[in-house]
Amino acid sequence: MMKRYEYKSSEFAQKISDVSEKLKSLVWEMMQELRESEQLYRSIVENAEDAIITIAPDSKVTSWNKGACKIFGYEEEEALGRQIDELIARNSVGKEAMNLSHKVLQGESIKSLEALRYDKNGEAKNVLISASPIFNERHEVEAVTLMYKDISELKKAHEQLLRTEKQATLGVIAGSIGHELNNLVSGLLIHARLLQQSSDQPEKVKSIAETFAANLEKVALHGRNLLSLSRPTKPRFEPLDLNAVLDETTETLLLTGVLKYMKVEKKYSQERAYIYGDRNLLEQVIRNLEINAAHAMQPGGHLTLTTRLEKNGEYLLMEFRDTGHGIAEENLKKIFLPFFTTKSEGVGTGLGLPIVKDIVEQHNGHLTLESQVGQGTTITVHLPVAKDVLFTKNLTLS
Repeated sequence: MMKRYEYKSSEFAQKISDVSEKLKSLVWEMMQELRESEQLYRSIVENAEDAIITIAPDSKVTSWNKGACKIFGYEEEEALGRQIDELIARNSVGKEAMNLSHKVLQGESIKSLEALRYDKNGEAKNVLISASPIFNERHEVEAVTLMYKDISELKKAHEQLLRTEKQATLGVIAGSIGHELNNLVSGLLIHARLLQQSSDQPEKVKSIAETFAANLEKVALHGRNLLSLSRPTKPRFEPLDLNAVLDETTETLLLTGVLKYMKVEKKYSQERAYIYGDRNLLEQVIRNLEINAAHAMQPGGHLTLTTRLEKNGEYLLMEFRDTGHGIAEENLKKIFLPFFTTKSEGVGTGLGLPIVKDIVEQHNGHLTLESQVGQGTTITVHLPVAKDVLFTKNLTLS
C-alpha cells in the first residue's frame, strides 16, 4: 500500500513539473511575441511619415517620432519636456490649439481635424490632426497620442485646381464680354456720330448723352466683372442672403451674354433665410452650374432657378433645372470625377463639377443630381440654414 502511494505521489509531482515547464515555455514565447510586437510598433511609429507625438496630462511632450522631426523641424531632444502648443502653435492659432489640447486631455477623441500649425522656422503647415487619449485603470487620462498629417502640398494642389477652373470660367465669360463690348462700342460710335450731326438740337443731344452714359455704365460693369473673376480671394464666411447672391450672379451672366439666348425663370423662396458662406466661392458655384446648363441647351432652352427651404427647415435649397440633352445613366457616377467631361474638346475642362462639389462640402452642404437623356438635368445645392442670423448677419466670420 505504501509503495503504491509513493508511486502516485511521484507521478503527480512529475506532472506538475511538466506543466510548470510548459507554462514557463508558453510565458517565454508570449514575452518574446510581446517584445517583437512592441519593437514592430516602435519601428512603425518611429519611421512613420506622419508626426506621432505623445503628451502627458500637463501637455508636455513625452515622445516625438522622426515624422515630427521632419514636419516641425525640432529634433527629439529639443521637443521632449516642452509644452506641445508652445512648440507648434503661434500667432492667431494659439488659442485654438490650447482649446484643442484641453479637449483631448479631458478624454475627447479627434479624427482628421484640419488646422494650421507652425514649424521651428515659423513656416505655416496645413495639417490633419487626430488625437486618442490613453486611460489608466481609474479611467483617468494618463497620456494622449497625437497624429499630424502634413497636407500643405495637397492644399496647394487644390488651390491650383480652383485657379485652373476659375481661368476656364474666365475664358467663357471673357469671350461673351468681348462680344458684348464690341456691340456696345459699335453703338457708342454710332451715337457719337449722331451727336456731331445734332449739335443744334439740345433735346436730341440730351437723349443721345443719356444713352451714352447707360452704355458706358455697362462697359464699366463688364470691367468690374472681369476684375472680380481674376482676383484671388481668401475664403471669408459671413451670413448671406442666398436669393440675392443667386440673382446678382445670374444677372451678370445674362448681361455678359452667357445666358443671352436662354429663357431664365426665377422661383425664389419668399421665406427669408440666410446661410453662412463665402460669397466669391458661392458665385463660382452658381456660375459653373449656369454655364454648364447653357452649354447643355440649344438657343431658346429653359433654365429654372429655384430656392426653397427644406421641410425640416435645416437646409436652404438652390435648384438649377435645364432642358438640355441630359446625362447618360452610365455617366452619372462619373460626373463629379476630376477631368471627366461630356462636352466636346476645347469646351470643358472636367473640373467644374468636382470643384462645385468641393465648395459645397466646404460649406457643410451636399449636392443631388437628377438627369434624363433628352429631357434635361436638375442639380440641387443643399446648404445649412444659418441659425440666429438676425443677431450675427452684420458680423464677418473667417
